Amino acid sequence: MRNSGREAAAKLAADRIRNYFAPSREDFFSQIRLGLILGTGWGDALELEDLLEINFKDIPGFETLGTLEGHRRFVATGHIAGKAVVALRGRVHLNEDHLWHVPEMVRLQTEMLLQLGVKTLIVTSAVGSLTSHIRVGDIAIVKSFLTLFAPPPPLWGGEFCSPEDTLDSSLTTLTSRICRNRDLGLASHFVTHAMVRGPHFESRKTDKRVLRELGADVVGMSMLPEACVAALYGVKVIGLGFVTNTASEMHSHEKNIARVREKKEKLALFLKNLINEL
Repeated sequence: MRNSGREAAAKLAADRIRNYFAPSREDFFSQIRLGLILGTGWGDALELEDLLEINFKDIPGFETLGTLEGHRRFVATGHIAGKAVVALRGRVHLNEDHLWHVPEMVRLQTEMLLQLGVKTLIVTSAVGSLTSHIRVGDIAIVKSFLTLFAPPPPLWGGEFCSPEDTLDSSLTTLTSRICRNRDLGLASHFVTHAMVRGPHFESRKTDKRVLRELGADVVGMSMLPEACVAALYGVKVIGLGFVTNTASEMHSHEKNIARVREKKEKLALFLKNLINEL
């Protein structure tokens, strides 16, 4: 059972996005089936034809949102491979709790896309490797979630869901095949993704070892909340992580962003090829 109050807020946000682009995008939104949430550094890899954008702060529910390095926080519309696409160039994280209504924003950013007609959602982020065979620059294709250490998702009591069920096996297989394209040169791995709250990085000596022993392959601070919301609507999710650091090296948010941006041309081609096949 979904919360009607939150759905009303999402509808209001979606209507604002539609009206912002009217009348130039009058027929555009009736064509939307695909949405993207682009995490750390990924927003620079988005190449949309006939691009139009609206700032998060111009959408009801996000007026007090602050800034975060690596997240532009614009809603972008346009076409990729001839398909109408709506994308978030940057996201809100649950760890930004200096604002009391952050969980509502985390939910709203996903739910408004679904109100716009999205049926398949590509969710991306930067992730850290927990194993030696998953290297910096690889693509982590999420096949399951480790939720034991995740913060409470942006759900209400009674909104029972299984976020893992949103990860369609045929879509993960397709994504792996796209990665193997010789022009891309991107190694990919099917992974179990562990979400931690952050914003502090997990400890290299203990946390990473524990997560690895429990079956996780990569760790990050997002993706799971979006999958939880998508699960309420029966929407399919493709979870993609760009591996920005090994399990043993010192962490740096700035370095993580830089490593994603170094590959933005390849990531742009990867997203274009993937969307073309969906």
